[in-house]
Amino acid sequence: MVWGTSGSDEKPAPRIHFSALPAACQSPSTAVVSKYMPAAEKPTPDTGGVSGGQQYAACDWREPLSAQKGKTLISRHLRVAMRLFVGTSGLADAKSEYQSAWRTSKQGTVTDSVGSIHNEAPILTRGLGDEAFLHHSVTTTALGRNGTTRMVVRTENAVITVDFDGATYPLDHDGVAVQKKAVPLDESVTRGAAQAVARDVTTALSSCKTCVRR
Repeated sequence: MVWGTSGSDEKPAPRIHFSALPAACQSPSTAVVSKYMPAAEKPTPDTGGVSGGQQYAACDWREPLSAQKGKTLISRHLRVAMRLFVGTSGLADAKSEYQSAWRTSKQGTVTDSVGSIHNEAPILTRGLGDEAFLHHSVTTTALGRNGTTRMVVRTENAVITVDFDGATYPLDHDGVAVQKKAVPLDESVTRGAAQAVARDVTTALSSCKTCVRR
C-alpha cells in the first residue's frame, strides 16, 4: 500500500534573506543607463559601509550642465541607493523603512525657508519585489524648478530607492546652463526611467549569489 502525504505536512520553502549588497554602480544594466542617461559622466559610488544592523551602498550618475553647441541643454541625474537590514529584526526593520518612505511620499506640499516640495500621490506598483511604490515630486527654490520621480522597493530585508530627475536648461553665451530657467522633464519620462532602473537593481540583488543566505 502506498500512503500519500498531506499538503499541510509539507515544509514551506525557505525565505530568502539577504546578507550582502551588490555593487551599486554595477546594479543597473549598461543598456538602461545608456538609454536614460546618454551623456552621463563617470558614476560616483558611495559604499556607505556597515553601521550597526545596516549595510548601505549608493551610486550617482550625472550629466554635465554645459555644452559647446546649441541653445538648450537636457541634463539628468540618477541615484541608486540600497539599504540592507541584517540581524534577527532585519525583515521588520526593512518593512518599517519602507512604510516610513511611504508616509513621507504622502505629505503633499512642504514649504520651508529654502523653497517648497510638492509631492504627488504615490502609486503602488505590482510585480516588483515584495512591495513597491512610485511617486513624483516637484521642488521649487531660488535656483529654479526640478521634478524628481522616486521608486522605492522592498525585497525581503533590503530596501532599494531610485531617484531620477532632469530638466531642460537654456544656455548662456558661455554654454553654461541657466539653472533659474530650468523646465523639468516630462513626468512620464522620469517615471519610465525610475521604474526601469528599479527593476534592474532588484534583479541584480536577487540574482547576486554571494548576497543571499537561506
